[in-house]
Amino acid sequence: MSIENSFNRLALQGVAFDDLDFCKQFNLPMDLAYTKEINFAMLDNVYHKNVDNRVKAGSTLAKAKVDAGRDRAEAKAEIMKLLKGK
Repeated sequence: MSIENSFNRLALQGVAFDDLDFCKQFNLPMDLAYTKEINFAMLDNVYHKNVDNRVKAGSTLAKAKVDAGRDRAEAKAEIMKLLKGK
């Protein structure tokens, strides 16, 4: 495959970043390369990291989940717009 067949958010924004490299760099399953699901797996990873970071910074778990969930929803909406153009 090639960058033209990549679905990761960076590639959708015009950055020359192949899905295989994206999977390797962010420890995503390789079978997500060249599928739209690559972005949703990344969103889930970032969500969990954001929850952990917010709790470590003093937020309650419930608030951390709400805030991280809002961030994930906003990022997902942006990705969905990018995918419409693919």
